[in-house]
Amino acid sequence: MKPSSISQNISVILAYRSPGRHLMDVFVDLKLWFDDITIVGPDYQEISNQIKILDGTWIENESCDIQDLWEKGIQSKNSTWYLLLEGREYISTVLKESILKIINSNENQSRWFPIKREIFFLKQRLKYPMEWTYDPKPGLLFGGNRKLKKIDFLKNRDEKPLEGKSIYFAENNVAEIISNSMPRAERIALDLYRIYPDLSLSNLIIKIIKIAPLNFYKNWILRRGIREGFEGLVFSLLDTITIILGYIRYHEKYTRSGKKIEDNLDCVKKILIIKLRGLGDAVLGTPVLKNIKKLMPNVSISVVTFNFSKPIFQNNPHIDELFGISGQPESKELNHLIKLLNSKKYDLLINLHARNFSSKIVKKIKVRWKINRSYFLREKYSDVLIGSDHNFDKSSIERDLDCLRAIGIKPQDKNPEIFLTEEEIKWAGDFIIKEKIDQSKRLIIIHPTTNNSYTDWGIDRFILLANQLIHKKGHQVLACFPEKEKEISELLVEKLKGVFIHVGSLRKNMALISKADLMIDNCSAPSHISSALKIKTLVLMGADYKNIYRNEEIYKKNSFLFYKNVHCRDSFWSRCLPPDPCKNKVCLDHSVEDVLKKSLELLYK
Repeated sequence: MKPSSISQNISVILAYRSPGRHLMDVFVDLKLWFDDITIVGPDYQEISNQIKILDGTWIENESCDIQDLWEKGIQSKNSTWYLLLEGREYISTVLKESILKIINSNENQSRWFPIKREIFFLKQRLKYPMEWTYDPKPGLLFGGNRKLKKIDFLKNRDEKPLEGKSIYFAENNVAEIISNSMPRAERIALDLYRIYPDLSLSNLIIKIIKIAPLNFYKNWILRRGIREGFEGLVFSLLDTITIILGYIRYHEKYTRSGKKIEDNLDCVKKILIIKLRGLGDAVLGTPVLKNIKKLMPNVSISVVTFNFSKPIFQNNPHIDELFGISGQPESKELNHLIKLLNSKKYDLLINLHARNFSSKIVKKIKVRWKINRSYFLREKYSDVLIGSDHNFDKSSIERDLDCLRAIGIKPQDKNPEIFLTEEEIKWAGDFIIKEKIDQSKRLIIIHPTTNNSYTDWGIDRFILLANQLIHKKGHQVLACFPEKEKEISELLVEKLKGVFIHVGSLRKNMALISKADLMIDNCSAPSHISSALKIKTLVLMGADYKNIYRNEEIYKKNSFLFYKNVHCRDSFWSRCLPPDPCKNKVCLDHSVEDVLKKSLELLYK
């Protein structure tokens, strides 16, 4: 017969990591005393159906953390008392009577009553109670009238245990111990983070050196593991190893992952973004600025880029300060920039493409936190590891935005942006009128050059294409060049009648692109600019993977990528670059006829 005073006032929560041994027997034994029994753990239909027939509650949860499972069970109930046990734990009659005595007492504040255990470990009964150092202990919890969500076991470790004990069947073999070690390590890392939220790697190593031998000594000598033989040795060793794993996991989960910065985002007032790459990469970096400003509107953003890339960021409303540097700066210029940046006292630095040059700059900048993201190189001088373990074809935009995701900022818009002034737009209109470009016809802008040989479709094929567009299809074609490519522009005029030419600054070329109906380009900066300006764009892809610089979601509407799957493509361009550069360029074997056909389809889309 059940003692009614117990069965009506207490919820029993049984947590288990893996089904099978003892779970059903434990439930039946407890059912003789308690009505309200909840089992929390992974789904095991054969047993769960029997439990439900016997009026038990089953909460499916895949967690391997016992404390987490107990908390899930508590959150599902609204009781005054909770008895927290594991699925392999039988409680003695003396303990049941002790529970009855406590429940009938007049408790008026939240309190924890731990339970002593008689332990079977590796199929052997232990002489001494050897329990995993960071495992939560079973016990009786008085929550009072308030709704409980979390259990603070750190606070309740020294409470006096109840009379009586439980019989606990722990791991049967070493493989099971190893399987349970990582959930224990996770709990160790969490508890350590609660106590030491800003522990450096060096201090963490010092703690490991101190605590590991001390923990082994405690288990092996003080808790008499030496008297338990093989079981005591295995327990002492693996408990110590688990603690070491927990400390390592702390560094991985709370330091390298960006968790520390995420928990302190309110302290971030000034952010420095470094983007030392080409023009196209600069365009692809703009979504980072937009998302930071949208989600952290009170933050000040500064940008460091190459001087030739500064026009990409000019007039951007998300940038408070813009700094430039030469491609190969002398020490005087570099030192001046570093001194200037250090005087700004930034809270967070994000280097969106960590190569040797930019990493050296990052190393010398004094800032509270640094994120130094690379593609497939080591990420040096970084407080957060973004890592390179992703698809080769993951877009550059997504990789940049991973820097924000790592610190708890969830990007909402990944479209690149370029901001032109009204004067620049007016200038472009005046240029079209001055050059007598027929505005009743479609305007196609081409950029037939590139800095990289492995992305160069070839100027001769551009000439053939433009000739067809002008003389057979009746369209206007404008070729835009920077000042350094003036000789190429002159060559184009000689070979292509009817083409319009502009040679000038990047901002002026950007303004002209904004007036185009279609942009045709190699895989280079102008195609990124046109896409950011929402202009239809046709790109002649070369050796790169398809989505690295052309995020599929962004470019699928108003763009088309000529792309060939070739056997020699890889992320390191090992068959493209010196000392033995590719001569065949099979990845760029796109016929003029096919490009013309697709250009017209896109133009009239």
